[in-house]
Amino acid sequence: MKTHVQNGQVWQNDHFEPLDVIIENEKILYVGPPLPLKDDETPLDAESQYLVPGVIDCHAHVTMVGGDHHMAVFFSENECELALEGVINCEKMVRHGITTARDCGGKHFETLALRDFINKGALPGPRLLCSGTPLKIVGGHEPGFDITGPVEARRAARDFFYHGVDFIKTMVTGGLGKVGEDPGTVEIELDEMKAIVREAHKRGKRVACHCHSRAGMELLLDAGADSIEHATYLDPEINERIMRQGVFVVPTFTPYEIAAASEIGCGILPDAIINSRTIIKEKRRRLKEAYEQGVCIAFGRDSGGFFMDQGEFADEMLYMQNAGMPAWAIIQSATENAAKCLGIWEKTGSLEAGKRADIILLGSNPLEDLTAYRNSLKKVFANGKIYE
Repeated sequence: MKTHVQNGQVWQNDHFEPLDVIIENEKILYVGPPLPLKDDETPLDAESQYLVPGVIDCHAHVTMVGGDHHMAVFFSENECELALEGVINCEKMVRHGITTARDCGGKHFETLALRDFINKGALPGPRLLCSGTPLKIVGGHEPGFDITGPVEARRAARDFFYHGVDFIKTMVTGGLGKVGEDPGTVEIELDEMKAIVREAHKRGKRVACHCHSRAGMELLLDAGADSIEHATYLDPEINERIMRQGVFVVPTFTPYEIAAASEIGCGILPDAIINSRTIIKEKRRRLKEAYEQGVCIAFGRDSGGFFMDQGEFADEMLYMQNAGMPAWAIIQSATENAAKCLGIWEKTGSLEAGKRADIILLGSNPLEDLTAYRNSLKKVFANGKIYE
């Protein structure tokens, strides 16, 4: 049986048009001018509703639990417990409208089991692309698998691909995970990064890099990596190089905005709060500058961090808007740009015939107010399956 969605306003690149959408199983069969209903079609009246592609979160941690000490909880739980956390979180995500998520680091390979069970229909959740856990230096930003030197880096990448990861995540600079940690310090060496990128690219896979500083961005660009996660200290010169090499930027405002707005003593590490207050002003200004310069921005929340709800993503959109991106560009960052960043544009990211039926129905226009994703969510199609 086919589902024929009628009378809705359908997202087309950067605006809405009154079009019909026909879905069969997991795919979109038709998007175009209104057609008469056929006998083998079930009607779905979307009058006064807005159809947008499912949200693609390019930076998730689906087995993390949020809260004030999310890393402590993460490290205290074993992989079985984390997988169960992931079962709960993945259902939250898909019911809120996240139909694809790139998991940028579990404890080891527990996220791959979640991915595989979702793929075979045994669990509700978004389409997952998984890195297993990041590759990092000994004592570097956490979590991750320790490497020292290009030989170990190459071996680790090969082992991860043997276990079935979809991409490699690396920790290029420090972050906000530990007392005394400097998010700007470059941790990995160029020869290590080059070894990782070479192993990924010869398999047609991508490398995503946690990185805050300009020096870290220069290193990962020298190595040929594919996306910059967080990307705090962008500047016009590095932006030109990012565009020239076709690299995506995933800004991830939410954890830094939450920490920056928190009071010392709330439970979050004081270092994280102080660093976030320094970082966030620069992130806002430099993201606006990068967007206006033409850098390709892809949506990601860094979910699982400080006090974050795994299902909530509208806040990230609002933070991006507050930094200076228009609503249409933010929607595009969470659909088309995100799909291209992940290398799945041929499967999802737009509403057109032949693509997966990843569709959100909203009761109000997100171009007028991005909180429509949170406040007027009506229905979600994820790979053709309906979530009310």
